[in-house]
Amino acid sequence: MPRGPWHEEVDLVVVGASVGGLAAAVVAADRGCRTIVVERTKELGGGAASEAEMIAAAGSRWQRAAGIEDGPERLAAEVLAATHQQVEPELAAALAAQGAPVVAWLADRCGAHVELFREHGAAGHSVARLHGPGERGGASLSADLARAASRHSHVSVRTGTLAERLVRDDSGAVRGVSVRGERRGAGQALGARVLLACGGFAGDDALVAEHCPAVAPLPFQGGARATGDGLRLGREAGGATRRLASFLVTPLLATPGHFVPSAPLVDLGAVLVNQAGRRFADETAESLPLATIVRAQPGRVAYLLFGEPTAAAARAADPFFARVVLPRTGRRGATLEDLAKQFELDAEGLRLTVESLASGGDPFGRKRPAGPLEPPFHAIRVTGARWRSLGGLAVDPTARVLDAQGQPIPGLYAAGGAAAGLGGEGTEGLLAGVETLAALGLARLAALDVIAQVTATEDTPPE
Repeated sequence: MPRGPWHEEVDLVVVGASVGGLAAAVVAADRGCRTIVVERTKELGGGAASEAEMIAAAGSRWQRAAGIEDGPERLAAEVLAATHQQVEPELAAALAAQGAPVVAWLADRCGAHVELFREHGAAGHSVARLHGPGERGGASLSADLARAASRHSHVSVRTGTLAERLVRDDSGAVRGVSVRGERRGAGQALGARVLLACGGFAGDDALVAEHCPAVAPLPFQGGARATGDGLRLGREAGGATRRLASFLVTPLLATPGHFVPSAPLVDLGAVLVNQAGRRFADETAESLPLATIVRAQPGRVAYLLFGEPTAAAARAADPFFARVVLPRTGRRGATLEDLAKQFELDAEGLRLTVESLASGGDPFGRKRPAGPLEPPFHAIRVTGARWRSLGGLAVDPTARVLDAQGQPIPGLYAAGGAAAGLGGEGTEGLLAGVETLAALGLARLAALDVIAQVTATEDTPPE
């Protein structure tokens, strides 16, 4: 890289210590690239700790061991079908091809305890291909990656550091980034190729209202800082954007706790009731209208109600739900009266609701049947929320940020919440596990491209 007025020069600066940012740093550093990770907060891993962080990986060795035939082409086709062809086919293909290498790398390089969720029948996936990164889901993944990055001799992790702007040369290429410690005065200029791996913009009310006004009334309750820093930095450098109206919203955010139940509880028979113990909607409806209806209930909350058979099936389908979500957010009652007392629900209304489930038919038009519920009973208090923006900076199949003409901006990459990944327009169509696949896959692709460029520079003889 050309010399410049830098306080430090390295091969790669990663903006954001998300799981993608940490992964990119380790991949690049393992091949000899000097890497700096700058993180605005004091925490590593972004919002991963509150999520299952399942990874859709097609053709993995775990699938082969289970006798499951699968491949990247199949996964890419299912992503395109779910998003109604709104994702770029070349991006879907490139990321689908990253799944198996990513989960293998997590296990072999980072020591992650990867397991295939064979019982998790996720909608849109034709075979079992969701892989979990450990007993505590995203918390395990964050810990594994943070340990690998923090202990690496070629990686410097700097928390409490804000990326203020990208530094570009006269041609428009990104040559570095200007950073400043949040509690330490003067800034520094770091010369390097730059990967934007910071969060999306779901926490910025103005940006949400501008790009997806339908979800703006829902509160932001995501686990990570999501103020659009990556989007701002990339746009200032000339980056184009894609699918900024693509959002992940949920009607089932556990409160308190801020977990979204990762197991398919509604598919397994759970129902929503309000404080009066009565159902009020079709629980299988699309996420945005259902989240809005939940927020319209007394106290802006509802209760996800299910019996022991559903709880047992959910535990078997999803270890993260069994080990983290249910113990931290759920309540259990031997009788409906016991459960009603714990949440101060109307016990008679709850009893009538459960009795009606056994009578057949559904007053709300639910097509997938609910119940009957069998004791002991379980419930989780939930609310509607916006969880994450899925659109962002336009990237090519090597994670390079594209300008308005569709050309890559030299020296600039994006992954995670800063990049437009595998979600379609609107609030539906995101397949389980592809968001984490996109974050880690783009991070790996960016690191590999940086490695190739550094190697090519080192191999070029001086003139």
